[in-house]
Amino acid sequence: MEIFCTGCGRALKSNESFCTGCGTKVRSPEASETMKVTPPMDRTSLKHGAAPKNKTALITIFSIVGIAVIVIAAYFIVNSLKDSNHEAAPAAATSAKKTANEKGTDVKPEEPVNAKSEESMITDSIQKLNALRIHTSGLDISVGEWEVSNENGKLSLGATSIPSKSLARIFALYDAGNINSLKTWAKEVYYIAEDLSQELDADWSIEAGNNCVSEHPASLPSSDLMAYSGSCGYSIPVLSGTDKDDLSLIINSTVFGTTDVTQPTTARSGEFIFPDSDYQRLTESEVAALTVEQLRLARNEIYARHGYIFDSADLRSYFSKKSWYFEDASYDGTTVNEIEKYNVELIKSRERYLK
Repeated sequence: MEIFCTGCGRALKSNESFCTGCGTKVRSPEASETMKVTPPMDRTSLKHGAAPKNKTALITIFSIVGIAVIVIAAYFIVNSLKDSNHEAAPAAATSAKKTANEKGTDVKPEEPVNAKSEESMITDSIQKLNALRIHTSGLDISVGEWEVSNENGKLSLGATSIPSKSLARIFALYDAGNINSLKTWAKEVYYIAEDLSQELDADWSIEAGNNCVSEHPASLPSSDLMAYSGSCGYSIPVLSGTDKDDLSLIINSTVFGTTDVTQPTTARSGEFIFPDSDYQRLTESEVAALTVEQLRLARNEIYARHGYIFDSADLRSYFSKKSWYFEDASYDGTTVNEIEKYNVELIKSRERYLK
């Protein structure tokens, strides 16, 4: 068995008492047997710190593992707190409602978000009003542009720029007693106002009609004409009112109900031979009372309501004096309703009989 110097690690010969390398005394063979047979660690290894390097590596590994454990633990703790909050919120709200109810306090429910703004509601109503027409004798009469506003819970619906031609036709319908077509239109205006009123929780008022104009109903009593006239002209409302019961046409005719004003016979007979021939069937006894010339005028009166332009000079002269007659170059005389067709044929039959 080899023996090594305990001082420098040099291999010694069995007979050497001292190390020739460093001078260290060599122990006895008996003591050498108890020594480690492996050579001592090289001083160079100790000098460069091999063991500290291993220790640093272990510390780094344990640090990484520790950080990972902390991160995982924190993740589960945060999620646990979130779940606790979600569960606690409804419970707290329920508890608050319960407490409020026990105290006799009303808890307001969440109000639904109004998907439609007031401005868009008003715009929709204006579009509906502008699209309305007064349908009569093949004509579609427009009252022009409407304006709608809401101030302090008061809805105002107005049409104050009715085209002159349309205004004259409306008054002519009134003079002719053809109030039903005006009523139908007026009711549509009312329904639009009522719907908007409910949506905005506001009262409404309606005012349609021009101020300071020359047009006026020929059959209107002189007292009414005086009340609505001025130095600039007439300001007679076509439709006005603030609720269903007082909504009226041309001052005196109610829109809802049966209390219509009956126009004076003299005014009606001066404007038409048959005032109702566009919506009411004539009878044989009615046409039998007329002369051939009167029958000719009565027959053409039906076409004149549509604005037909006559070739005959006498017919042009006759109808040009009527307040309700307005020439319409686009009308060719082919469009009449079924009642008008019936009345034309009845008058023609009587004309042929007399000739």
